[in-house]
Amino acid sequence: MKLDPKIRATYDQTFMELLAVVRVGVLDAKPPAFAASSMVAKMFFQEAQKSVLQDLAQLTASWNNSEIHLPTVEKAMKTLTDMELLEARDRLAKLKELGV
Repeated sequence: MKLDPKIRATYDQTFMELLAVVRVGVLDAKPPAFAASSMVAKMFFQEAQKSVLQDLAQLTASWNNSEIHLPTVEKAMKTLTDMELLEARDRLAKLKELGV
């Protein structure tokens, strides 16, 4: 979704802060309790973390081109839901409202 340059300029600082908060939440997240006894579950959790961090990097790149890549937002939101980081998911969902 292309952004009006005025919208981008207005929300640039907010966007960066939003992504920073989500990034910190992802990095601070701990695997579920059952992952402590399962290396496979722990590995999947770490891969989910990497996936979201890559999505955030892609969103930053698209933002720099005055765009919001909605498929990446959706993918990151699904992964955050799977990681049970619902507050971070809800924050990221607000990006979909910017183009409206």
